[in-house]
Amino acid sequence: MTNPAGGRRTIEVDADVYEVLASTATTRNTDVNGALRYLIEVPPVPAARTDNEDE
Repeated sequence: MTNPAGGRRTIEVDADVYEVLASTATTRNTDVNGALRYLIEVPPVPAARTDNEDE
């Protein structure tokens, strides 16, 4: 069984989300789709600080 080829999809986002995508696109010298791909690939950042006694 093979996966179907990727196609174009439209996703509606809030204006604030679009502003973040547009700003990231400008900073990365790409379009909104490239910014979205970049943000998806960024490794997650921990939400809470971890206390490390070695530091």
